[in-house]
Amino acid sequence: MDFGNAPRMAAIGSVNLPARSDIVATQGSVSVDLPPEKTVQSASAGDAVRVEIRAQTRDEQNRAAAERRTTNDRQDARRADQTINDSIERRLVIEPRTRSVVLQKKDTETGETISQLPDETLLKLRIYSRELADRAVEADEARHHLVERTA
Repeated sequence: MDFGNAPRMAAIGSVNLPARSDIVATQGSVSVDLPPEKTVQSASAGDAVRVEIRAQTRDEQNRAAAERRTTNDRQDARRADQTINDSIERRLVIEPRTRSVVLQKKDTETGETISQLPDETLLKLRIYSRELADRAVEADEARHHLVERTA
């Protein structure tokens, strides 16, 4: 399959590399039997690796401070939850029309209902369906009491 980009092979012949004039033997170097253009010089090693003990101490101090902040935040959240729990009254109520158990959470200061399980809408739906079922039973009973006479 031809993609149009056939690789072109260059003929390998004698390659004349210019002699390097920047090669200088450094103190402590090892002599080799290579021509100068094929020799390699090592790069300078540079400065030694430095370990700053102050940086490690600073990192430890930052970690300790972060842990203290996290602990303080958790304690503050617990205190806030506790104050909220103290101001909420929980009650179980039996709704008389549906005979359902209802969990109500009310604010003790205002008396306002914060949440309710099952929801108000579901209770109304249960009341409606119970009334429909009662009406159907009454209608069925009324039909059975009728006596039909045919002549």
